[in-house]
Amino acid sequence: VIVSVSAAAAVALHRNGHTLGDDFALYLRQARGVFDGDPSQVVGDNRFSVVNSGGAFSPIAYPWGWPLLLSPFVKWWGLDYDRLKLLEVATFCTWVVLVHGIVRRRGGRIVALAVAGAVATSPPLLAHTDQLLSEFPHAMAVTVFIWWFDRILGDSTLLAAPTSRLVVLGVLIAAAYNVRRESVVLVVAVAVVQLVELVPRLWAWLDGHRPSVPWRAIGLPHLAFAASAGGFQLLIPSMLVPDTGDGPGFIDDRFKDWPRALSRMLGLGTHPAVGATILVLALAGAIIAVIRRPRLNGPLFAVGLLSALAVSTHFRMVERYYFQVLPWVLYFAVVPIVELAGLALRHRPTRRTVLVGVASALPMVYLVGVHAAVLPGAIGRARDFDRAGRQQIGPTDPSYTPVYAAVTAYTAPTDVVAFFRARTMTLLTDRRTIQTTNLDRIRLRADFFAQQIGSDYYQPDMTTAEGLAAGFEVVWSDSRWILWRVPDPS
Repeated sequence: VIVSVSAAAAVALHRNGHTLGDDFALYLRQARGVFDGDPSQVVGDNRFSVVNSGGAFSPIAYPWGWPLLLSPFVKWWGLDYDRLKLLEVATFCTWVVLVHGIVRRRGGRIVALAVAGAVATSPPLLAHTDQLLSEFPHAMAVTVFIWWFDRILGDSTLLAAPTSRLVVLGVLIAAAYNVRRESVVLVVAVAVVQLVELVPRLWAWLDGHRPSVPWRAIGLPHLAFAASAGGFQLLIPSMLVPDTGDGPGFIDDRFKDWPRALSRMLGLGTHPAVGATILVLALAGAIIAVIRRPRLNGPLFAVGLLSALAVSTHFRMVERYYFQVLPWVLYFAVVPIVELAGLALRHRPTRRTVLVGVASALPMVYLVGVHAAVLPGAIGRARDFDRAGRQQIGPTDPSYTPVYAAVTAYTAPTDVVAFFRARTMTLLTDRRTIQTTNLDRIRLRADFFAQQIGSDYYQPDMTTAEGLAAGFEVVWSDSRWILWRVPDPS
């Protein structure tokens, strides 16, 4: 029921077309490159854009996991954004199902349903399925890894696990890594669990014993990850370490921003005190949970914390990067409530477990109620938008489509175009494109300049008179755009 309602709400929140932010454009072009058989051409064109634009606005290529999932659907449906978004909904719903199973193993059915319900009805998360980005496919891949990790630890220790299970564990890390690169922290999470399991052997060694060290079991998941990731990189290369200016120096600032972002994700306003309270509860709950059931909760806490640290290395706050850790924050935040409810009901002889579960689930039920109050209005606005025949400002917006048609009509396939959204222009016209605010760079690197009149966003602030005086030639124009032929720099 939760998944069905969530899927219906997500689809109802979708608006015609796609937003203008053009990360999606590179994902789609890579997806199309897979079935066209020219992924190297896609990488080469985007490398040209990045190198010649003079700024790292994009990786040379995204990891190919999400494009591979998109690829058959792009083949069947083309650039039908409304249909392609259904794949986002499918990955989101799969993630919710896996979250439910992972939490149920630790907190019971009632708590699992409550946490899954709070995540599945969050308006910002549901609205995010309206964009063809990699956050939900990545969250799905990480939860598959956690699910498999649970299977291993449910039957044995990591050091005593069968070879096949350890190999699969490494391959699942590689699968998540090939959706988003921050999943490399899963290797660290596995190493942490291995180190904890080795502690008794180390104590025995200090006592004068010589316990055997299972080097094979230690190395297998890491070797399987390295072999899988390396083999995939040889087949379809992408940037292993994107150079976007990120680094550990930003973690402090991002952790300061996180409470406000968390409040927004949960529909509880924008005051950071709300999010900070939840994070403090989650930290306390993680300590309690790890002490109570270290084998189950230790790895989950490690994955959640390491994932949060990884996305916090970004040079600016991007709230969608934190979606993947939201379920674990909520689960650990419930743990102290479970403890308090257990203490309060310790003298009750019957149905104590059910009552504790219900009491601990009440905060999540409250969140679902908050979401239920907000969603009808948001859905109504989205439906009104679509019924009016409007398009999101982006590749299908009637005010934008003429410039893409003009570039296709007035430029040759070998020409280079300057445009403030390079990846979208390349997707829609197959022209190599650069984006820059430097007019001299456009003179040197581009043959045409598709200018948005009156804007200086990622393009030079040049008036029509200044363009004509500088030797630029108007090839085509309308009320919003001018397609200039760039004069020969010689």
